[in-house]
Formats: sequence, structure tokens, C-alpha cells
Amino acid sequence: MIKERLIKILKIIIPISIGVYLTWYFFSNSSIAERQHMLAAFKGANYWWIMVALVVAFLSHLSRAYRWKYLLHPLGYKPKLSLMYHSVMIGYIINLTIPRSGELARAGYFSKYHKASVDKTFGTIVVERVIDLIMFGLVIFIAGLLQTDQEQFNQIKATQAEGFPPWIIPAFLIFITILFLTISFSKKIRHKLIKFVKGILEGCLTILKLKQKTAFIFHTVFIWAAYLAMFWLTALALPGVENISVNATFACFVAGAIAIGVTPGGIGLYPIMVASVLTGLYGFEGETAKSFSMLMWSTQTIFIVALGLISLFAIQYQKKEI
Repeated sequence: MIKERLIKILKIIIPISIGVYLTWYFFSNSSIAERQHMLAAFKGANYWWIMVALVVAFLSHLSRAYRWKYLLHPLGYKPKLSLMYHSVMIGYIINLTIPRSGELARAGYFSKYHKASVDKTFGTIVVERVIDLIMFGLVIFIAGLLQTDQEQFNQIKATQAEGFPPWIIPAFLIFITILFLTISFSKKIRHKLIKFVKGILEGCLTILKLKQKTAFIFHTVFIWAAYLAMFWLTALALPGVENISVNATFACFVAGAIAIGVTPGGIGLYPIMVASVLTGLYGFEGETAKSFSMLMWSTQTIFIVALGLISLFAIQYQKKEI
């Protein structure tokens, strides 16, 4: 029991510790002038544009929750939008502790308040993630097309690669080995895993049973367009970045998205990677680039935390649906 609790605690502490270290690294490598510029930027930013960006962010979260219903309907689930929205936002806030753990939490909270199978629900979320991966690949492709200089695009790919810690592949291989041995020697665990995988597959197959494919595609495009719009709108709030080009917007967005995938919510790494792209590839001043990247990350993160906490509270009063 103590060992299990310790492992759970370490799963939270280690990713956050890495993020805190990267945050310290970001600030420790900033000059006094850059720190002062950052503080001045936060004070002098046009928060009307920030508010518009946050509204767009909220609409993207709502759209994601609404799109989810198209995958749930083939399973016979017809929950309220409020339950789907709260589940999505709780998943987001839990992702800030352990990367990708929010998907399981989202399925768990949804199943708790709606009589649904956790594994089948999780399967629909897996489908969403596959669709998101395809869309992210499309954004990377467009970012590549927008670069007028091939050497510049190679630099972007190199910047992205630097965001991946060298221990990821060995750790993944070790995890797969341990999982394989555990399944091989434990009949009980093997039976539970097979049942879980079957449920996930059934949830994944809902993509083939969609009745409103056009609406699903519309929401998917809207969600990713909103992500890019949030970045551009925040840039309008800060002098020195308000004229950011379309290709720079796409390149910075890609770098930031990778950072979010590597550390919880991109803590520490997001400002480093976005600022590096702005300064190294597009010639922005270091002070301005660091100020913008921190403003972008902090406003969106604080907003997600606020919405997530509200959902954690509000879902307690959600009437359980049968």
C-alpha cells in the first residue's frame, strides 16, 4: 500500500519537478534587462486582446466537448453537454500533473456521472487523440510549406527534436518489457487487460458509425483553427510581436505544442521553445520573444486551471444520468 502511494506521488512530483527546473532555467538564462522587459510587458499588454483569445479558447473547449457526443452516440450514450464539458476540463487540469493522465480521468469522471463503460468511453477519447495527431501532422505540413527557406525549416525540425529528452525511448522500451512480463505471468491481469482492450476497440470503432460526419469534421477544424487563433490574438496584445507573420505563427505553435506534449502543460519548456523559434528563426529581440512566450503560456494555463477547478466543483452537483 505504501509502495503504491509512493509511486503515485512520484508520478506527479517528477514531471512537475522537471517543469519547475525548466522554468528556473528559463529565468536564470534571462538577463536582468530581459526580466524587467518581461515584467513591463505583462503590465503593458493589451488585455482586451488577451480576453478575446481566452474567449476563443473557451469556445474550442466547448466545441471539443460537443464533438465528443458524435462518438458517444453510437455506443448508446446521450449525455448532457454540461457533463461532457466538465469531464473535458477536468481532464485538462489533471494533464497538468501527469502528462496524458487526463484522458483516463476524463473517461472516469464521465462514467461516474453517466452509466457508461470506462473502457468504451476511453476508446472514444483514443479516437479523438488519433484525429488530433492527424490534425497536428497537417499543421506541421502547412508550417513546412509556409517556410520560404528550406534551411529555416530544417532549423525548426531541429528545434522540435531538442525538446525531447534522450531518456524517452529507453524508458518506453523498459515500460513495454515490464508490461509484457506482467501480462505473461499474471492470468488475472491478462484477463482484465483483454477486457479493457476490447472495450477500447469498441469505443474506437464508433468513428465508423458516425451519422454526422460533416459536423464532426467542422468541429475538428474549428478546434485547431481556434488553437492557432489564440496564439495570433495573444501576439496582438504585445507591442513588438503584433505583426507576427503567418509562417512564424505556425512554427511557434508547432514548437509550443510539442513542449506541451513533453512536460505537464508545457511548464518551463513552452516559453523556451517558442522564444527560441522567434529569436533563432525570425529575428525577434530576445526580450520581446521571452516576454511573449511567457505571456502566452501563463494566460492560457491560468485560464485552464480556473476552468478546470470550476468543473471539478460543478460536476459534484451534476445529476447522475442513467
